[in-house]
Amino acid sequence: MNNEMLESERPSILAAPRIATPCLIVLLGSTAALTALETMRHMLTLRPQDQRRVAFVYIDTDSTPAPLLEFRRQHINTFLEYSLRIAVPAGISNVTPIQHEQHTFIRGKIPQYYANGAGGIRNNGHVAACFNYEHIYNLLNSALMDIVRLNTDQHGTRKREIQANIVTFIGGGTGSGILPDIAVMVRDLLIYHQYEQRINLFCMLPEAINGVDKDDLSRRKSNGVACLLELIAYSRAAAGAKSNGYEKYMWRKMQYLSNEYIANEVYLIGHANMTEVADTARIVGLDIFQRTTDASGVGFSEHSKWVDRQALGSQDERYLPTMFGTSCPLEVSFPLHETVTAFAQLAASSLLPLLAHYEAQPLSISDTQKREWIMKWNSIGRIDASNDPYAVKYEQVSSKRLERASRSTINRVWVSVDRQKQSIEQRIEAIFELVEQQECARIEQNPVQNAQRETKSILTNRISYLQTLEAEYSYILQNRRQEKEIPVPLRPTGLEDKLDRLALLPEIVYRAAPDYASKLSAAYNTFLKQTVMSAQYKRCIELLEDLLRRVRQAKRQAEDWYEQTGLERRARDLRSTALSSMAWRGYLEYPHPHQRHIFDLETLRRVPSGQNIAVERLYRWVASQGGSNLDTDEELSFTRYVQPCIDYLNRGMKKQNDTIVSIERQSASRLAERVVAFFFQHFSDVFKTLNLFDLLFYATPVSENGEERAVQIGGYLREHLAHMRGLMSSLVTFEAALQQGSHSTLNTSLYLGMNQRDGVQAAILQQVLQTLGSLSNEGHTPDVKDSLDPHRLQVSYGLHAISITTIRDFYLEHNSATEAYLTYQRAWDKGNGAGSMPVHSSGDAERLVTDPQALGYHQPLIELIIRRYTAGSRTGHGSSHGGAPAGDSFNPQPALNGQNGRGASATFPKTQINPDDEDSYDIQSLDY
Repeated sequence: MNNEMLESERPSILAAPRIATPCLIVLLGSTAALTALETMRHMLTLRPQDQRRVAFVYIDTDSTPAPLLEFRRQHINTFLEYSLRIAVPAGISNVTPIQHEQHTFIRGKIPQYYANGAGGIRNNGHVAACFNYEHIYNLLNSALMDIVRLNTDQHGTRKREIQANIVTFIGGGTGSGILPDIAVMVRDLLIYHQYEQRINLFCMLPEAINGVDKDDLSRRKSNGVACLLELIAYSRAAAGAKSNGYEKYMWRKMQYLSNEYIANEVYLIGHANMTEVADTARIVGLDIFQRTTDASGVGFSEHSKWVDRQALGSQDERYLPTMFGTSCPLEVSFPLHETVTAFAQLAASSLLPLLAHYEAQPLSISDTQKREWIMKWNSIGRIDASNDPYAVKYEQVSSKRLERASRSTINRVWVSVDRQKQSIEQRIEAIFELVEQQECARIEQNPVQNAQRETKSILTNRISYLQTLEAEYSYILQNRRQEKEIPVPLRPTGLEDKLDRLALLPEIVYRAAPDYASKLSAAYNTFLKQTVMSAQYKRCIELLEDLLRRVRQAKRQAEDWYEQTGLERRARDLRSTALSSMAWRGYLEYPHPHQRHIFDLETLRRVPSGQNIAVERLYRWVASQGGSNLDTDEELSFTRYVQPCIDYLNRGMKKQNDTIVSIERQSASRLAERVVAFFFQHFSDVFKTLNLFDLLFYATPVSENGEERAVQIGGYLREHLAHMRGLMSSLVTFEAALQQGSHSTLNTSLYLGMNQRDGVQAAILQQVLQTLGSLSNEGHTPDVKDSLDPHRLQVSYGLHAISITTIRDFYLEHNSATEAYLTYQRAWDKGNGAGSMPVHSSGDAERLVTDPQALGYHQPLIELIIRRYTAGSRTGHGSSHGGAPAGDSFNPQPALNGQNGRGASATFPKTQINPDDEDSYDIQSLDY
């Protein structure tokens, strides 16, 4: 009890919450679900209180990905998860038309029901969401209520702020088709509950990855462009509406849009250079984890800059919203759970033989032991007047009580003798019941041993101990059986009659007669003595036979238990599993280019074996409880863990007054598992307060050239940060130089979070950063914040307030995602819905994007995004990037109550679009 600390005394890295702002994470589609899987893997290191501050809402037209199902099976009810599977109603063609049906449907196209997925058609996803509006809204509301629910914690407060992250792959039909809908629903829900809000959309762009052919990629890119155009359109819909707002319908449900963006920021992830879309999803998952843990480190920095970024210019020079951004998260970590698991398995493989290995031992019994056994058992039930708990006392019959005794006196004496006989028998029974309890306890218990010096296993000692007990009981039983049983004599009636007759004789005759009073008292005393001896003999024989049966059964069970443990095989398996694990080799369990193990450095890895020096040294350090000789191959001793492990295994199993419980009480099939659990808890307690600086100090070898440890540790951190610098880049290709005008300001963020326990560690990190210089190509140095997480070095590089007109895949008319969009949109326009797939999610969404007057721009939205080279411009030379020529003052301005942003009438280039001519999409450049 004295070793326990107060809750208030616990270190902040253990007690302080990691999540300050409740977080709602909405995953749209199957790819986005893999993002949640990555985020939850990282969140396993958080306290349950923090885990319950995040809600994962899955909305999909397809089944749940298998990896996510497996994760849920392993971590049942660990996280707040809410799933909803939606689909186009099978009888959709029979619905009754309504006034605003083009907000749900699209001209000439009947949505199609799919058992799995949306068939890559955005309208299918949108229609499925429309007809499941109430289910989706209620699900989102339930998730929101759960993460803001008050608890009984001392520092619990009402939450006033929510961060919402909506994730999807915008190349498919489901996520791309419903992203604007869900963003609007989440925004309305937060406004309804009057929460301060931060809504981020994470849009994974289609890339050329394994298994995707050219046509499929083209269709995905078309969907992606259409989705982003609709996000812009809905953000601008109110500005182009005749009233002060825009009414967006999802079948019969109306959502009111004011002249505000439907999301605070839209992060584009499209230049990740990954071979699988799941790897791109993991980047987003890491990014969301960093943002979610906003009580310190990178998450705190990101949170604190929300207001600053709201002050940035909200429009570019073409009056398009600059709500786009990109984020590149990077992390170096010590995987506590995986490392401790590998260490625990390896340690258990060494400790198990000390607990449960069995080798038959020769039994040697000395004459001294035999004499001690005889003395012990002879003392049980002996006749003794002392207060010995094993002794029997009785009152001897005095001859004086029988002098000149009449028949009535003799009978009274006999009654008292008979009562003593019964008392003796009861006393003998009580004594042997006590002995039986004690001997049974001996059989159940292990021998007391010195775990530090003992070389034999607990089980071997246990069986040897039982063999000794068996020898004791057998030897005493054999001796007792060789003795003759002493019978209890009958009542001496003959002597009683003789004494009775003497009572009538005169005194002189009585004195001359034989002393029958003494003879009768001697007979009574002999009767009592032989009663004791007879009862003791019989009860001792019975007890020894029972004890012999019990000890033989216990020995047989111990031997059978050993066979059931499969000890040798389990120890081999544990060792093999540990040594082949990713953690033992200094790698993360789930490798990813953006994540790295703290010991995954060339300076810590042997070749060609691939052994990691730091991991092996750290294991020897923790297993030897801080031993200093860490660079040898000498086998570690685990005898110090025997008794603590036994105590751990026997928690809750000891009976009252027990001091040791036998090892075979443990489940044979689970012994190895429980020993691993013992080491897992022990090693976790050691590592949970050590940060990355400490781990590098204890695990890395001392420099042979006398380099100071602080400099050495800084060198390892410098290696990691230099690697991060090589990966740090925008995850979408854009050209900042094209973003001109006073209405928009590109913003760069670079945050670094790492736990620094004291000034020494802070100085090491500061020196490393000074030595490295800038971490980004633009020359930025990171904003460093102390982190509550001791096992992560996190870096987040972000670019914010990006205009979509600076992203090559969107502003280029050819060989781009925009070309794919135009191709499919033209085909749709040309066929008027016959034999082709719609590009947009609904008829009204298509109107907002393509109608020149819908948004107040006086031209289709796509034409504001495309940049074309114009020969003969006033500058006399063109732009190398294929967009507007250098010096071009292209500045279309939306009509805002008849005025542009400067108070003058807006003028726009005329747009000539002929849907029947695929080459007619052109915009006449104007010189301003």
